[in-house]
Amino acid sequence: MKRRGFTLIELMVVIAIIIILAAIAIPNYLTMTARAKKSRVASDFAAIATALETYRTDWNTYPVKAAASIMTNASATFFAEITGDATNAVKNTGTTAAGDAAPIQYMAPNIVTSMINPYSNVSGDAYQYSGNANHWLLTATTVASGSGNVFLSRTDATPTLAGPSAVPTLTP
Repeated sequence: MKRRGFTLIELMVVIAIIIILAAIAIPNYLTMTARAKKSRVASDFAAIATALETYRTDWNTYPVKAAASIMTNASATFFAEITGDATNAVKNTGTTAAGDAAPIQYMAPNIVTSMINPYSNVSGDAYQYSGNANHWLLTATTVASGSGNVFLSRTDATPTLAGPSAVPTLTP
């Protein structure tokens, strides 16, 4: 009885095919996580932008806040304005331009606190909000480069995510 196996050439062809498939798949897999992070930031910024524009419609101004984390107590004013916390809100008290009684919840508190920067290795690191009466700026730190941090950003003037770029600034 004669046993028949694979020849060396056949094995080398199979291994070459596997290597070619891996060379195609691995780079796509590595960029997939970067695209997913950027997509999450864009989605979160779109939700926040909608809340900010609705807030402006009601109060004729954006929440005023120097650069601060959105989800922490350091930005209690912004968090209170967006979540409808009347005890800490500045503008979200009284009556809106449409005659609705405050406080108004533009985003649920648990939704706002769940918006964590996917690029950060620090637990609970949040996006940053800066705003004045007429403009707002949202930023997310992506990575530290040799010359400083690199950011993704969105403003009231840009309908999509911008970046990565150097430090964005708020329009006066």
